[in-house]
Amino acid sequence: MIKQTQKNKWLTIIGCGTEGFNGLSQKAKETIEISNHLFGSTRQLSLIEEEKSPNAVREIWPSPMMPRIEALAEQKPNNTVIIASGDPLCWGIGQHFSTHLDKEEFECLPSVSILTRTANIMHWPTATTPSISLCSQRIETLSLYLQQNQKLILLSAGKETPEDVGQFLTEKGFGQSKITVLENLGNETETIKSANAETITSVGPFSALNSLAIHLKSNDQTSSLSCLPGLPDKSYEHDGQMTKQNMRAITLAHLRPNPGELLWDIGSGSGSIAIEWLRTGAFFMGTPCKAIGFEKNQTRLERAQKNAIDLGVPQLELILGNAEENILKAEAPDAIFIGGGITTPGLLDNALKALKPGGRLVANTVTIEGAAKLIENYKSHGGSLSQIAMSNADPVGHFHGMRPQMSITQWVFKKSAKVQQK
Repeated sequence: MIKQTQKNKWLTIIGCGTEGFNGLSQKAKETIEISNHLFGSTRQLSLIEEEKSPNAVREIWPSPMMPRIEALAEQKPNNTVIIASGDPLCWGIGQHFSTHLDKEEFECLPSVSILTRTANIMHWPTATTPSISLCSQRIETLSLYLQQNQKLILLSAGKETPEDVGQFLTEKGFGQSKITVLENLGNETETIKSANAETITSVGPFSALNSLAIHLKSNDQTSSLSCLPGLPDKSYEHDGQMTKQNMRAITLAHLRPNPGELLWDIGSGSGSIAIEWLRTGAFFMGTPCKAIGFEKNQTRLERAQKNAIDLGVPQLELILGNAEENILKAEAPDAIFIGGGITTPGLLDNALKALKPGGRLVANTVTIEGAAKLIENYKSHGGSLSQIAMSNADPVGHFHGMRPQMSITQWVFKKSAKVQQK
């Protein structure tokens, strides 16, 4: 019999493969045997015979799960066991509890995850192969990874996922991508099927328990979009009121997204700054960034939301209304971009007050009045002030000339980490 090594540890999350109880470690088996409460999906609980947990009250997760998870985290019933799939902290339920509990309150006992099994069958290194779970993420998140020759592992939401993914990739210009569907890994009905995205239906139907290994191939190079800042302007729907490609790359370089940080995008317009902040953070970091866009125009806000979905970051939060009022109620940001409304009374002052110590603010303007406001703040607070002018080649008869764009005044400010605003 095992004993709890710490008095506050009331929960154990056990990753279980298709082998069931017999495939678990000795510690996991003993934990189940003395459990008082046993949680899991119908399939997961069926892997543990009732005689293996004679004293446990069994409960199948409701849908949605989060209210029950939050209640469980508050009640803390002793000797509770959750049966999960594979590695509970690899796109599993363990990550939900890790945000609600102290680490001293629970432990995870993993088994081999579907992700690990898939990667090893494909001979793809797990350290360098991105993975996402469509159980918890929208299919549009795939747009983050649509790059030529990218390899990607997906944990499916069900038997329809392979066909849904095939259709999505085909519509995005990646119909030539090879999809390998791995079904029921680890038991006697294990099956592996492969086809291109555009023909994946030909090898169906599929088991509800499956994973996908995808080798992305675009139909043409224009389908690929980098996760580095500075996407082509044509990547967005817009009405002309947007930060253009080159300026966007410069702006994001100053905003410097870091893991888990929150951006305020004030005067969001097409949403391009917030979207590329999220894309950069999601692709290159383990902890995703967050962003709130403030936009007073309903049409532009809806357009920004569509752009966010199309470019793989549907989690972008957008708030309609006057930014100078709405920022007073929003979570304090780590970085702020002001692309519109810079002359609105009180807006810049309130933004600076809300900015966390060590946070960055970047403000761009093309107007003389906006530039005067930035010069005033540069004199008061420091930072750096730049005027950025760009020109593009344009036909001049049979020749070409450089046609200048409107110059942009940019103020970049970093708040002292030592100063706490009252």
